[in-house]
Amino acid sequence: MNNRTLIDPQKFALHFAQTAVAKDVKSNELVKEAKKFLMGYLTAYYLVDDFNAIERQNFGKADAKKFEDMTFAELLACVRKLNKY
Repeated sequence: MNNRTLIDPQKFALHFAQTAVAKDVKSNELVKEAKKFLMGYLTAYYLVDDFNAIERQNFGKADAKKFEDMTFAELLACVRKLNKY
């Protein structure tokens, strides 16, 4: 991926603050929890971004066989081929 990832700091901070209040995070743990929150956010973001890229690459083709037209064995083979996580 060549694009930079920019996060809206206000939206991120607001969502983290709401989560921190809901989880009753202690003030001396806020930085640690914010880092965990950011790591979780970025992990999910890039995982989904990778998945979408694979979807576009493999299933966006005009000649691609649709899921509903695949046998279970074909679908399973396709998932095994794509599963890198």
